[in-house]
Amino acid sequence: MLAWQLLWRNWRSGEIKLLAVALVLAVTVVSAIALFTDRLEGTLLEQSNSLLGADRLIKSNQPHQPAWEATAEAEGVAHTRVAHFASMVYAGDEMHLAAVKVVAENYPLRGYIDVSNTPFATDTSLIERAQGVPAAGEVWVDSRLLPLLNIELGDALQVGEQTLQASKVIISEPDASGPFSMMGARIILNWQDLAQTRVIQPGSRVEYQWLLAGDNADVASLMTLLEPRLSDHDEVMDIENAQRRLQGTLQTGRQFLVLAAIMGVLLAGVAIALAARQFAERHVNQVALLKSLGASSQRIRRLYCLQLLMLAGIASMIGLALGVSLQALIAQAVLSLYQIPMAAAGATPYILSLLSGPLALVGFALPSLWFLPGVPPIKVLRQELVLDKSAMGWQIGMASLVLVILVGVFGRDLLLGFTVLAALAVVGVLTAAMALALLTMGKKAGAQAGSRWRLALASIQRRRGASVLQVVVFATAIMLLLTLTIVRTSLIEEWQVKVPADAPNHFLINIAPSEVADFKQLLMDDNLRVEPLYPMVRGRLTHIDGEPKPDDTLDREASLTWTDQLADDNEIVAGKWWNEWSGADGELPGVSVEQEVAQRLGIELGSRLTFSIGGLIAEAQVASFRTLEWESLRPNFYFIFEPGALSDYSPMYMTSVYLPPEKKRFINTLLTRYPTIVVLELDRIINQIRDIVAQVSDGVGMVLVMVLLGGCLVLIAAVTGSIEARKQEAGLLRALGAPRRLLVGSIWIEFALLGFCAGLIAVLAAEALLLGLQVFVFEIPVQPHYIYWLLTPVLSAFFVSSLGALSCRQSVTTPPATVLREAL
Repeated sequence: MLAWQLLWRNWRSGEIKLLAVALVLAVTVVSAIALFTDRLEGTLLEQSNSLLGADRLIKSNQPHQPAWEATAEAEGVAHTRVAHFASMVYAGDEMHLAAVKVVAENYPLRGYIDVSNTPFATDTSLIERAQGVPAAGEVWVDSRLLPLLNIELGDALQVGEQTLQASKVIISEPDASGPFSMMGARIILNWQDLAQTRVIQPGSRVEYQWLLAGDNADVASLMTLLEPRLSDHDEVMDIENAQRRLQGTLQTGRQFLVLAAIMGVLLAGVAIALAARQFAERHVNQVALLKSLGASSQRIRRLYCLQLLMLAGIASMIGLALGVSLQALIAQAVLSLYQIPMAAAGATPYILSLLSGPLALVGFALPSLWFLPGVPPIKVLRQELVLDKSAMGWQIGMASLVLVILVGVFGRDLLLGFTVLAALAVVGVLTAAMALALLTMGKKAGAQAGSRWRLALASIQRRRGASVLQVVVFATAIMLLLTLTIVRTSLIEEWQVKVPADAPNHFLINIAPSEVADFKQLLMDDNLRVEPLYPMVRGRLTHIDGEPKPDDTLDREASLTWTDQLADDNEIVAGKWWNEWSGADGELPGVSVEQEVAQRLGIELGSRLTFSIGGLIAEAQVASFRTLEWESLRPNFYFIFEPGALSDYSPMYMTSVYLPPEKKRFINTLLTRYPTIVVLELDRIINQIRDIVAQVSDGVGMVLVMVLLGGCLVLIAAVTGSIEARKQEAGLLRALGAPRRLLVGSIWIEFALLGFCAGLIAVLAAEALLLGLQVFVFEIPVQPHYIYWLLTPVLSAFFVSSLGALSCRQSVTTPPATVLREAL
C-alpha cells in the first residue's frame, strides 16, 4: 500500500509523469511495430501466395492420395486440386498445342481469376472477377487462342474427345507460369470434364497439384503429418522455392521491418533511461528524508521496485491500447489504398508487447535508480553533497541483457540485432569523444562572439557532461532515423530497378531462322523496341573434364546459345570474351559459363564440358565466367558458346519484347502471321510482383513514421532533463536585468550548436553503419549519400533548436520572483 500511495503522490506532483509518458509511448511504438509487422508479414505472405493459388502445394506425376483429404479437413486446412498438361485443341480445320489447366471447385485458394468477354482487355470496366471455375461443358481460353483457332467466344472447340464452349477469355490467373505454359496458349476447364476428354492415358506427361491453404500453424501441422507419406515423386512447393525472385524482395522487406523494430526498441530504451534519470534526480531528497525517519536501504529499494512494476503494468496496458489503435489506422489506410484487408495478428505480439513495459523498466530505468537507496540521510541538510551515481558493472550488464532480449524477441534476427548493437557501441564511444572535441573547439571560437553566443556557450560548458550526453543522444537518434530512411530509399530504388517500368514483359520463343528478318521488320513497323535475338538449342551437361557431373546440380536440359555481343547485363569476371580468346589447340569451341553455376559444378577455366543435344554429343572448352542479372527479364543463359559453334544443331530463335497495355493486341497480329511462335506473357506476373513490392514499400514507410515517434520522444526526454536548472538560471538573469530576448536567443543558439554537432556526428556514423548493412545484411550496392551530408547537420540544428526552445519556453516565461521563491 505504501508503494501505491507513493506512486499516486508522485503522479499528482508530476514527478513521475515524464517517465510514465516515456514508457507509454515506448510500449505504443514497440507494440504498434510488433503488431503491424506481424500483420504485414501475414498479408504479404497471403498476397505472394496468390502467385501459387495456395499457401502450399504438393506436385507429382500422380494424383494425391484420397486419404490425405480427410487429414486436411481434420486439421482445418482448405484444399483443392489442379492438373497441368499439354494437348492439341481443335476448332474446325485449325489446331493448336495448348497448355491445359484443369481445376476443381474452390480454385484458387489464394488470389483470384480475372476474366472478360473482350480479348486482350485492359480497361477495368471490361474485366470481372470470376466467381468460381468454368462450368461443366465450358472452357475459359487465353485471348491469343482466339486468333490461333479463328474462333470467337461462344464457339466450340475440342479437347480430346470432349467438345467444350469457349465462354470467357482469361485476363489474369494464379500460377500463370505453369509447367506447360511454354507449350502455347492457356485454357482452363472444369475437373468434371477431364475424364470425358480421354486425353490422359498411361504414360501421359501430367503434373498434378494438390493445393492447401489455411493458418500457418494448421498448414505446418498438416505437412508434418503428410511428410512421412510422401513418395520420391512428390514435391512440396511454397512461395520461397516457387518464386525465388519475389522471395528475395520479400526477404529484404522483412529485414527492413526487423531493422525498424530494433531501432524502435533502442530509441524507446534510451527515452526510458533518460526519463528515469530525471525521476531519480528529483527523488534524492525524498529518499534522504525516508532514511532519516528509519527506512532501510532494502525497504527503499523494494518500494521503488514495486512503484516501477505497478507503473509498468498500467503504462503497458495504455501503451498496448494505443499501439493497437495506431496499427489499426495503418491497416485501414492499406485497405483504402489497395482494397486488401490485412491479416489478423497472432497472440504472440500482444503478449510480448505487454511484457515489454516491465522488461524495459527493469533494463533501462532500474540502473538509473539504483543509487537512490544509497543516498545518506544527511543529504536532507547538505544539498551540496555529491552522490556517487556510477552504475556497477552488473547493472550495465543487466541493461545490455534486457536490450539483447528485446532485440531478439522483437527483431527475430539475432545476427542483425547484434550487428546493430555492436555498431552502436562503437558509435557511442566515438560520438562522445567527437562531442567533447567539438564542444572544446566551440568554447575557444565563442570567446570573441556576441553576448547571445557567449551566454549559449557558457551554458553548454557549465553543463558539460549533460551537453555531451545530449549530443550523444541526439546523434544516436538522428543516426538511427537517418539509417532507416536511407535504407528504405535504397530498397525501394533497388526494387524499382529490378523490375523497371519498361522491362520486357513478353518472351517470344520458337522463331524459325527463316522468319527472323521478317519478324524484326514487323516489330519495327509497330514501333516496338527490338531486343537481340538469340539462337537456342536445348542440351544437357553430362561430363566435366571427362567425369560425370554432380547429379544434384543442373539436373535438367538447359538453353544453349551463341553470340558475339556480350549483353549489357552480363559481365566477364574471369577469362576472356571471344574478341580476345583463342582455344588452347583450336580443337574445341569456347563456352562462357555463368559464375554461380560454375562454382556449384566445380568448373574451372579451361575445363572440357560435354553436352548431349538431342542425343548428339557436343564438347566445348571453358573460356570465361560471367555474372548476369536474372531480374532484368531479358534472355539470359548459363552457357554461351562462341559464334557458330552450335549452328549445325537446327536452332530456333528467341527474344523478349516490351508491349505497353495499349499494344496488347499486337500478339493477335503476331500469332496470325507466325502461328508457330510461342508467346510467354510475363506482364501479369510482373504486375503482381509490383503490387506486392508497393505494399512492402508503403508498409515500411509507415513503420518509419512510428520509429520517428520514438526518436522525437528521445529528443524531448533529453531536452527536458535540464528544465529545472534552466528556470533558476533564467530567473536569476532576469532579476539582474537581462532582457527576455537575450535568453531566448541564447537558448536557440545553444540547442542549434548541439543539434549541428549531433547532425554532423550522426551522418558520419550513419554512413559507417550503412556500409555494414549494405554489404553484410541487405546485399545492395554501396554508395555514399552526399545530399544527406549537407542537409543533416542543418536540419538537425533547426529541429533540435526548435524543440529546445519549445521545451525551455517555461523557463523563460516564468516570472523571476516565482522562480527565486521555488529555489529557496
